[in-house]
Amino acid sequence: MKTGFAQTIITPLLDKPVFLAGFGNNRRAQTIHDHLYARALAIQNEGTTIVLVALDLIGFFRPDVQDVIESLKVSGSFNVLNPQIIIASTHTHHGPDTMGLWGPDDKTRGVDQDYLSSIKNKIADVILASLSDLKPASVAMTSVHVHGLAKNARNPQIVDDELTLAQFMSNDGRPLITLFNFPCHPETLWEHNPNITSDYVGYLRDEVEKQTGAPCIFFSGALGGMMTPDVKDHSFEEAQYMGKKLAEEGLKALSSVSRNQLSVISIKKQNFAVKLTNPLYKIAFWRKLLPDLRNKKGQIETEVNLIKIGGLWLATVPGELLPKLGLSLKAELLEAGADVAGIIGLANDELGYILPVEDFKYPWNPFKPGKHYEETNSIGREIAPKVISAFSELLQGEKNV
Repeated sequence: MKTGFAQTIITPLLDKPVFLAGFGNNRRAQTIHDHLYARALAIQNEGTTIVLVALDLIGFFRPDVQDVIESLKVSGSFNVLNPQIIIASTHTHHGPDTMGLWGPDDKTRGVDQDYLSSIKNKIADVILASLSDLKPASVAMTSVHVHGLAKNARNPQIVDDELTLAQFMSNDGRPLITLFNFPCHPETLWEHNPNITSDYVGYLRDEVEKQTGAPCIFFSGALGGMMTPDVKDHSFEEAQYMGKKLAEEGLKALSSVSRNQLSVISIKKQNFAVKLTNPLYKIAFWRKLLPDLRNKKGQIETEVNLIKIGGLWLATVPGELLPKLGLSLKAELLEAGADVAGIIGLANDELGYILPVEDFKYPWNPFKPGKHYEETNSIGREIAPKVISAFSELLQGEKNV
């Protein structure tokens, strides 16, 4: 097995208004607390190449992902390796609007098209860079529960606090890249924060890199249902504590497991289409806040993927899976043969919250949703059954191997 890594800064300039995404309208960036990144991990073995890209952004729609992939096809090296690409957002609530919902008011799109075009180029470049210097590697993988950092604001009794981990190492045992995967919104800083920041994710990566001397890549898990930091003051100090705590617990867990030198990697994709029923999204299409991604049948076309890196199985989901579903899916992965299971959320798409169908109750007044805010930020009731069905097909194939 071989791995490669590259990263690039994607922090917007502040020479014109930058509308911060994730909370209300007209939250304009005033300063840059820490940089936002696109980070790419390339993994290759026995003719299969996968590149996992993490973006410090609120979300990245599937057509934008496809734009990046299409731009790469002019590269000879890309076509020779023919990598499978996964581009996932960390979902920081303190980066620029890349979707459209957080402009100066609720009728004005907040995306800077020049910025969006520029980061697509940067993402393409960082993918190529990660593929340009692949090194022999082994991998250690594990998971650990880290209690007390995250809570479920919608359904407090259902909490997923599992940190999924992988560390790729050189033949002499030196760390090359460490992967962290945790299900919690990067929103320690709250709605009045005017600083661009990757939130606790940045502190986590910094601590891992300080302790290992090697880069770190982070992916958000099933963070729906308002899996959010369990903090009081919404301060940078709390973000730092959370990031460092996750880093320390993760590295401690990794230190106790052996590495695997013969990891087979694979990736399987399942495309599907789902009916969009959310009236708020239809209004957003009409106001041209969001790009209208529906096909002629009123459906959104998207995908899930099953990635296997030896005993580590990662399910990619095109939105924010609620923890009830996330826990169930990870249990299915383990039952199907995984040693360690994780979920990469907001992967190759961002379709909002993905709720269990039995819990989905669209509010009578979506402008005052009460306890059912998540339903107003979901494409509809059908998305969860479609995701579950798609993974059932992928996993059935694994069980039949």
